[in-house]
Amino acid sequence: MTAPSITPPAVRNATLAVWAVLGLVVLRVILTFAMSDALVDAWIDSNESAKALPREIAATGAPKYGPIAIGILVIGVVMALAAANLPKGKQWARVVVYVIASLNIIGIVLSFLAPSLVALMVINALVGVLSIAAIVLLSTAEANRHFAG
Repeated sequence: MTAPSITPPAVRNATLAVWAVLGLVVLRVILTFAMSDALVDAWIDSNESAKALPREIAATGAPKYGPIAIGILVIGVVMALAAANLPKGKQWARVVVYVIASLNIIGIVLSFLAPSLVALMVINALVGVLSIAAIVLLSTAEANRHFAG
């Protein structure tokens, strides 16, 4: 019988950061659907050619926020599986978090270039900070030992 391994603080904190990211992602998806009209209006207001059109016509050219949000939620399910396996020392889970957290950071930077709502920008900033924290924590020496087996 093998003695139970203790999850190092860096891995435990990284796992908490990933779960927090997932909670924020769910909140962002809910707010995206709840504020979809405001998002479309923000897009129209930032687009000179769309402003010249009636709202109904301009709205057809706006990004499809709903399907994008659902896609992000699906990726969140994969990240949840990884988060559940980080304390177990599964190397694949760490790689998944590295990849998705890195994509989060890139996406967050790009999202600040697009029209949005203040609430969503704050959530995006928090997701970015937590993603960076997860990457840093999973790259520590104690995390390396945990994932080495």
